Amino acid sequence: MSRWVHSRLARHGAFWAGTVVLSFLVQLPAHIIAGVPLYTVGILFVQLPASLLLVYPLLYGIVPRLLRGQFARGLGLLVVWVPASIAAVNGLRRLYDLGPGPAWFGEAAPAPFRWANYQGLGLAWFVLLATAGAASTIKLLHGWYAQQKLSLALRQRQAQTELQLLKAQLQPPFLFATLGLLHELTRRKSALAPAAVLHLAALLRYLLYESPREAVPLADEVAMLRDYVALERLRLGPRVEVSLSFSGELAAHRIAPLLLLPFLENAFRHGTGAELDCAWVSIDLVARPAGLTFKIINSQPPAAPALREGPGLRAVRQRLAHLYGSRHALRITPEPDAFVVALHLATTPPAPARPAPALTHSAHLMPQP
Repeated sequence: MSRWVHSRLARHGAFWAGTVVLSFLVQLPAHIIAGVPLYTVGILFVQLPASLLLVYPLLYGIVPRLLRGQFARGLGLLVVWVPASIAAVNGLRRLYDLGPGPAWFGEAAPAPFRWANYQGLGLAWFVLLATAGAASTIKLLHGWYAQQKLSLALRQRQAQTELQLLKAQLQPPFLFATLGLLHELTRRKSALAPAAVLHLAALLRYLLYESPREAVPLADEVAMLRDYVALERLRLGPRVEVSLSFSGELAAHRIAPLLLLPFLENAFRHGTGAELDCAWVSIDLVARPAGLTFKIINSQPPAAPALREGPGLRAVRQRLAHLYGSRHALRITPEPDAFVVALHLATTPPAPARPAPALTHSAHLMPQP
């Protein structure tokens, strides 16, 4: 038999053994103090068989219908179950009185039996009710626990699905823009096309193999940002000034993949338009022991709308809420000639396998025509 069957049989066997032991323990005070005989044969020949016969229809026939909301059918079956339980207990007791009692244990012949006689009903039926109530309570608690466990698993799966959908919303615009750049470079037979292919290959490798992970080293995310900026430099040419600054122990932190890319996409999309005489983008990331601060500022025309927060930024807000909750702070500030995004993220960096020197890189990147 399977492990599930063995476990189920063990649980049921333990329950019934516990009811028998408890029935004996309940009788002990009266037996010790007043000398009342133990109801041993009645437990084994009447109470236990009646419970086995009647509790399972209650657990697997009546209670599930009540839980599914079939109250009329469930209550109707319960109305039938009560007199059936009385008949079963009295019938088993009568069989015992007519057979095993006098024949095996030398008991006196039974008195005439009456179905409505309360004394004839005896203790066995009330013990049956208590046993059925205990078994039903255990089944309800087990069902509630299983339902809670299933609900938690469904919520986790839903959260993972939502995160994957949010990632999918962020990646296609970037990929289409990069493919457009590569097409333009190859059409012009530019000497910069091989470099663009290498940067694109690195980005695709990151998207394929790293983005499905829950977290990646911050240094890998920064390398991906560098590849992205390099492609944008090739696309925009010398008319856009880009300032990069990455500092701190980047290898000591982990971050959700593709979390910072939407901010770069937004900055280059809205801060490098042809209407700007002097377009620029400034990117600054500082990794500290308790977390990181990421700040990106891009130029914008003076007549730009008060706040440009498109689908990309809204999607990344949802990702931050899903993954980091109160452990992050995102501030988006439009200024007269600039658009500022500042992200503070609390991380729990693991202990590094080997000491990594602090990495600091700051440069003004001016592409060559």
